[in-house]
Amino acid sequence: MDRVPQIDSILSGMDSIRLSRRNVLKTSLALSVGGALLAACADDDADDDAAPAVETDDEAETDDAEPDTDDDAAPAVETDDEAETDDAEPDTDDDAAEDDHDDDAAELDGTYGGELIVALSGEMLTLDMHEVSATNLNLVGWHIYETLFTWDEEYAVIPMLAESHEVSDDGLTHNIALRQGVMFHNGEEMTAEDVVASLERWSENYGFAQELLGAVDELNQPDEYSLEMILNRPVGTMAAGLAQTGRGPAIYPASVVAESTTDDLAEYIGTGPYQFVEWDRASHLIIERFEDYAALDGEPNGYGGHKYAYIDQMRFTPVPDESARQAGLSTGEYHFLETVPSDLFETMENDPEIVTELLPPIAWSVFIINMNSPLTGNETIRKAIQAALDMEPILQSGFGDGFFRLDPGLMSQETVWHSTAGEEYYNMADPDLARELLEEAGYDGEPLVWTATQEYADHYNRTFVAAQQLEAVGFNIDFQVKDWATILAEQSDDSIWDITTTGTTLRPDPGSLFLLNVCDVAGWWCDEETIDLMEQLRTESDFDTRFEIFEQIQTNVYEQVPFIKNGDTMALTARHHTVHNLSPLLMIGPILWNCWLEQ
Repeated sequence: MDRVPQIDSILSGMDSIRLSRRNVLKTSLALSVGGALLAACADDDADDDAAPAVETDDEAETDDAEPDTDDDAAPAVETDDEAETDDAEPDTDDDAAEDDHDDDAAELDGTYGGELIVALSGEMLTLDMHEVSATNLNLVGWHIYETLFTWDEEYAVIPMLAESHEVSDDGLTHNIALRQGVMFHNGEEMTAEDVVASLERWSENYGFAQELLGAVDELNQPDEYSLEMILNRPVGTMAAGLAQTGRGPAIYPASVVAESTTDDLAEYIGTGPYQFVEWDRASHLIIERFEDYAALDGEPNGYGGHKYAYIDQMRFTPVPDESARQAGLSTGEYHFLETVPSDLFETMENDPEIVTELLPPIAWSVFIINMNSPLTGNETIRKAIQAALDMEPILQSGFGDGFFRLDPGLMSQETVWHSTAGEEYYNMADPDLARELLEEAGYDGEPLVWTATQEYADHYNRTFVAAQQLEAVGFNIDFQVKDWATILAEQSDDSIWDITTTGTTLRPDPGSLFLLNVCDVAGWWCDEETIDLMEQLRTESDFDTRFEIFEQIQTNVYEQVPFIKNGDTMALTARHHTVHNLSPLLMIGPILWNCWLEQ
């Protein structure tokens, strides 16, 4: 596998003159008119050399790192004695906070108090982690809920609500011990009954969960704090699957699950460091510190370890206008932005009130194609779309020069999983071939319905430019602009759209890429060979074998065109200077616990 330069080399040259997306839109006929990036921030005390070394999926220091799915690591994730959690929750009294913390917890010397205000790019659709995968949901939801396992600072699987995980020699029996004394926000203690109810509901909602737990013949509860899984086949990635974040297996109280349906969560109750307070969809969502949170002993560790809830309250407010978000950050009206538009990045860099970071890619932008549509269900039509698209101007319009990277890989160059399989079909920019394919398909000018939102400016701009390119080869494009919540809601209706624009965050393991949840993700790519390959990918534990399987899956993507990758998108982050100790981890989403406000 080819390796790429170190992260500092990747970032080299990014201080050169950047071509903004607005300049692209103005200076090219094809771009004549006019990000869904996860945001996170590094500590303002970090030195200049620290930012390029921040690791994302990217974080897999790829020269020596092995994925967490090998025989020794993945099947048997175990905690050590530091996982005892009885008295690790922080005291929120400012004067006594440091003294009252458990002696085993590494105090960060943060300041308790205040309200952190986050500007979202648009309204949230739901607070049910089992139902959808959306960046704004992940940003809010994983402060309320937790999973059995999560990811450490190097993106290896570690226990969270689990105490330990043991796997039999034949791989067919998994024993998971649960932490004791973990309280839900409603005052109930978490037990095996809650975990079983949550996992069963998760599997009813989500195809990936059905596939993962479909290997489980029996899910037993030997006692209140133990789970026993009897499998019908080995699954080397069980712990990683149970650490899923997008549409992840959040653990809810069994009492809440009993009152809920598969698409309607009765109450928003979890075990996380913050609890739900109120939600007005148009104006704000508020969470506050959970005083009885059962924090792990020891130090913070990636998305796990000890979690400090320094902030009294967090307020998330939808602000669709990107200029308004930037202005509010400058004045201190907002402390943190869900997304940072590249056009405004230089302005924010020069604002003394704002701390910015440009970090390596943690996401890639994509056009998802509806395989159930009478029009785009035609493979030759999809191949014509793929042949016509020129990704460089598309990405320049969405992000600006210096803020993207052309690359065919579905997994980042910074991981051991990067592959160029199928690259001959990436960024083809061949309008003549596209016209030939349209003629072969017998295309008669039927409107191709393409949906996108302006709440993420890059979504709109990328779609506009791509639509211009398709119209130039003979397509009739019906470009429909909608709010993001509507697009998410309509993605499950295959009669409404032919193509939709979005982005996807990177994951530590290709088995967790949401676009590879074959048959269960918007687009309905139900290729039998790929379904079988995905099952093998999630079952196999040998890395070399898994890599060969993944390369075939990536080849199938490019040959069948269920979606079209645009390119990798750099992480742009911005926060108000009064916010301290925000984690630089990006791949799974920003971490707002462990940070504090300057009082």
